[in-house]
Amino acid sequence: MGRRRALSLSSPPSLLIFIFFFAPSSLVNGKTNLTPINRDLYHSSDALIQEIKALVHRHPNKLSMEMFGSNNKGYHADMNVVTFCQNRKDINDKSKYRILLSFGQHGRELITSELALRILSILSEEKFLPDMDPISLHGALERLVIKVVPIENLNGRELVEAGHLCERRNGTAISHVTFQGRGVDLNRNWSVDWGKKEKDYDPYEENPGAAPFSEPETQMMRKLCLSFAPHIWVNVHSGMEALFMPYDHKNTTPDGLPYHRMRLMLESLNHLHCHDRCLVGSGGGSVGYLAHGTATDYVYDVARVPMAFTFEIYGDGTASSKDCFKMFNPVDLTAFNKVLDDWSAAFLTMFNMSTHQLDGLPSNASVPSFDKFVSIDDYLNGYLMGRSSRSGKKIEVLELGMQEIRTYFRLFLLSSVLLMFMFCTRISKSSRPIVSGMTL
Repeated sequence: MGRRRALSLSSPPSLLIFIFFFAPSSLVNGKTNLTPINRDLYHSSDALIQEIKALVHRHPNKLSMEMFGSNNKGYHADMNVVTFCQNRKDINDKSKYRILLSFGQHGRELITSELALRILSILSEEKFLPDMDPISLHGALERLVIKVVPIENLNGRELVEAGHLCERRNGTAISHVTFQGRGVDLNRNWSVDWGKKEKDYDPYEENPGAAPFSEPETQMMRKLCLSFAPHIWVNVHSGMEALFMPYDHKNTTPDGLPYHRMRLMLESLNHLHCHDRCLVGSGGGSVGYLAHGTATDYVYDVARVPMAFTFEIYGDGTASSKDCFKMFNPVDLTAFNKVLDDWSAAFLTMFNMSTHQLDGLPSNASVPSFDKFVSIDDYLNGYLMGRSSRSGKKIEVLELGMQEIRTYFRLFLLSSVLLMFMFCTRISKSSRPIVSGMTL
């Protein structure tokens, strides 16, 4: 989730005073030598998308690509989704397990989108890992359909490329010093425990938006998740090295078999590819603070994805809190390649393990169904949108209207209960025998 926070004006006054008196003078005077984007290592967002398009063009039998767009009050966002299937004619085969991977949810985490490109290059067999078992991997991939969102927050990424190196939120760049738009943290804009603020809440870093799913980017991701109905979800971030399962908004993990299944997967990846240095557990219990309105909690709790994860693939703990590019991204070739090689191998291991893990699910878990047990909040917050889009109808649902409908529905339920209570009380009183108050 990009768990490390960059210093902002909302930081406690004591911290700012400490920095003023004890930090190097270059930092106080605003002359810090901030690490720029290494253009020799990192693609621009345009170049990365073009390279992925070329990859899809070279492998039409395995890869396909779609672009979606969404608007809200004059703010427009685009999103590219790449689908991998060993044989494209089997892409709608419901017997296959489905995996959804999201990269670049926070603009400053460029390394995550580079990992998306590397994974797609390996899946298309243009790149190889030295210790990869091609026969075993091929057998696992035959049973999978994998969707990849290379840059979820494309507008936020462009803000970073324009010079706002600490920006994690969405928005549109006007120049290298100003930008307009939303300023919303997309990983606080989902509906599970949305809008709750902890004592250390940072309005700059963690703005949850005007309402759940107020942002076009989260609207598109929700539609994709509900329509694709993945068995495994991974939201990829940087800022530290960690393998998280739900929950982010509370210091607990799921109970029973789901917990053990996810824990086994993460501990295996940690041992094989993190060399036991990654944090493993719930996001809310492992980091030291709770995050509300996150994608992974929604995907697990509402979309009912059996295995939902957040992977944190890199973090430089020695970097200054203002030196965001260095904090969230490797800056030299050796570290860059190591991150991509190690985590590509981790994902390939996950693909291989997933078929065995998911084979243990109950038979009805392999067939998605959102027609049962849909809460009123989920129904109004996206179920109708997902169903209408699958029917081919183009409906724009205003978030404010949804909030109003939810409010009126709850008021209707409350008034109905009160009226029923008053009615029953009146009947009860009228049925009692009349006792004279006069003394005999």
